[in-house]
Amino acid sequence: MSRAQPLKDKVILVTRPVDQAAGMLQLLERSAARPLAFASIEICPVELGSQLKRRLSTLHEYDRLIFISVNSVEYSVLQLQKLNSRVDSINNEIAVIGRATQAAAEKAGFRITQMLNKGFNSEALLQHPAFQSAQIRQKKILIIRGVGGLAHLGDTLRLRGAKVDYAEVYSRGVPQHDMGIKRQQLSRNWPEMQINAITVTSNESLQNLYDMLDEPGRENMLKTRLIVPSHRCLQLAQTLGYERVVVAESALNEHMLDALN
Repeated sequence: MSRAQPLKDKVILVTRPVDQAAGMLQLLERSAARPLAFASIEICPVELGSQLKRRLSTLHEYDRLIFISVNSVEYSVLQLQKLNSRVDSINNEIAVIGRATQAAAEKAGFRITQMLNKGFNSEALLQHPAFQSAQIRQKKILIIRGVGGLAHLGDTLRLRGAKVDYAEVYSRGVPQHDMGIKRQQLSRNWPEMQINAITVTSNESLQNLYDMLDEPGRENMLKTRLIVPSHRCLQLAQTLGYERVVVAESALNEHMLDALN
């Protein structure tokens, strides 16, 4: 194996959503790997119902907004456009989780006031000085996320005295149609495909991948090296039966690539 190109000719399964996989696929190609795209999660906008409309129409009533992901930024912009609201009119304090989320928020025109210098998850945000009890007691905070997101962040902020609401601007699910490689092919022909490693970026994408494959492919998949973005995802992988799991620093493409190397 080449020192300069440890991934040369290695087949890497990339499970990011179809419209978010390009960056990782390009990084792998530049590393001389052979990326194989197979989206195990689908992101869709939700209907602008009465509760979501009320939340987004009253942003000025919140002291802080928290975007938890790139999707939360991009789909909130879509929903705001339906309300004829301009991003540059939003003057709330804004926090983001993750560098990719920060980049998406800045590109969309949001003015970020709380950034994480280290760490890329909700735990890092909860350790930030601006989110301790003395700073957020009685503050109104809106967490912008997908439907059915984790409650830990909101619950912890409430315990610290904040008043927390959610704006759920997108939904996640199992892809209805495979855009490239088919799940039936992975289920039947996994060994022949010589897949060296799998990258997943969330617990839901990992669970979906497991559920989408049938035997004998699933058994072969569990023996394949798996790159996950967090210790929480590691725990799920171990529960599902994956035997070779590596935890990346975060779900950022660069961190996933580092873990592959």
